[in-house]
Amino acid sequence: MRFIYYCPILMLATLSCFSQDGKKYGSKDLAALNSLPAKFEHYWNTHNMDSMGTMLTEDVDFVNVAGMWLKGKAATVARHKEVQLTQFKSSAWTTDSVDIKYVKPDLAIMHIGWGMSGDFDPDGTPRKPRHRIFTWVVNKQDGQWLLLAVENVNIREPVPSPK
Repeated sequence: MRFIYYCPILMLATLSCFSQDGKKYGSKDLAALNSLPAKFEHYWNTHNMDSMGTMLTEDVDFVNVAGMWLKGKAATVARHKEVQLTQFKSSAWTTDSVDIKYVKPDLAIMHIGWGMSGDFDPDGTPRKPRHRIFTWVVNKQDGQWLLLAVENVNIREPVPSPK
């Protein structure tokens, strides 16, 4: 009789720990991960790169869309501060998709689709709005999800058809 009573409770407790990809993780972690792109978007759009830096591990590897490999939080924040004063001073970021894949309880891979407008080429020419994808490897440290590795790429639109 106890089995019949406890079985549904055990099943509900187990199901509440499964993520969108069916692996066992808590809903608080999933909510925290889903909030990261919105935080990044806010910091970008307010040009607050010091706050953006709070999202990074000390040893982050950040590969920007130009292929520049920034190593460590200090270098990443410094470079972003620099370009926020010039190319991206009037840029606007809009997040349009978030996909999360857990690797283990303290490690996940995220793909973030996002658009940018209002920025300039290095020579000062205004850029057309475009769409990009970020790949983030995020690590949970002391209860906080932080970006451990980042790669940013432009999406080719429209996608050429194979020949």
